[in-house]
Amino acid sequence: MHIVLATTLAHGIEQTIYDISKLLLYPVLIAALLCLCWAIVEVGWFLYELYLRMRYRDLEALEIRALKARDAFAKGQPRRAYKYLQENCYSTVVARFLFDLIRNYQTERIAEKPLKLLQEYEFYTVKRLEKTRILVRVGPMLGLMGTLIPLAPALTGLAEGNTKMLTDNLRIAFSVTVIGLLIGGLGFIVSIVRDRFYQQDISDLEYMLELLEGGGGRLRLGPPRRHAADFDDADDDLPDLTLVAPNGDGATSGAAVAAAHDQADVPMGAAATPADPAAAFAPATLPFAPSPATPDVDPVLPDIADEPTEIFSWRPLSSGGVADDDVDPT
Repeated sequence: MHIVLATTLAHGIEQTIYDISKLLLYPVLIAALLCLCWAIVEVGWFLYELYLRMRYRDLEALEIRALKARDAFAKGQPRRAYKYLQENCYSTVVARFLFDLIRNYQTERIAEKPLKLLQEYEFYTVKRLEKTRILVRVGPMLGLMGTLIPLAPALTGLAEGNTKMLTDNLRIAFSVTVIGLLIGGLGFIVSIVRDRFYQQDISDLEYMLELLEGGGGRLRLGPPRRHAADFDDADDDLPDLTLVAPNGDGATSGAAVAAAHDQADVPMGAAATPADPAAAFAPATLPFAPSPATPDVDPVLPDIADEPTEIFSWRPLSSGGVADDDVDPT
């Protein structure tokens, strides 16, 4: 009696396992197809990243842009510095890092934030690599499952002399095996090359930060921005400055000078009297700057160590004038 019960229980367990394995066949096939699509998408992104690096990556250009950005910060021209930094667009990791770095410069201005951002992007690259590393393991696993599950019905068909059942199940088994190996191979190739790419990106970012901030001192970042960053060339967001004649007789705003030119039918770029307009007009006197009447007195600057440095723009009224970002206001 006990032997019969044990045999019946063993047969029931075997049948249950067999039924579960048969139920897993179609989920395994669907998962294999999804992983194949995932692998194709990752290969497409990998080819795009490869193209960007081969076309745009240049270590010497990275050095020059970082040094120019530091020089622009030193001259109080942060928007020009941001443009130099944004030209490093040869990698999605570098582009995302520079976006967060510029946002920190414009808003939070935490001195330790760039280093923390660099560490965060190291974790980001690891997370990015995990996607293809999962495919390396999951692809062959799905292929093996898709191979073994149809073998049981195939052997049943062989025992019963049903060659059609045998052929159909073996065809499914071998096809899933090939797909699983393909998924694993694509994931392995992408993971190996991307690992080198991302290590190179982190090294480039460390080098760029060292060039930007390694010399000591505080970068002149300009006034804080409360909204989205604006990288337009125009200075429409800056107030009209006051141009003061050297003799100290009075002050004329930039808008008033433009109106006077319009009334006199004289183009803005034309020469005015005296012959050297750059000598006739000087940049606006700042709240902490000396009076124009005493140019030899050194300015007494207030204690602004904890305050952001303002950006001042000056555009001489001459045909040979230069852009405001090219003039050092100090």
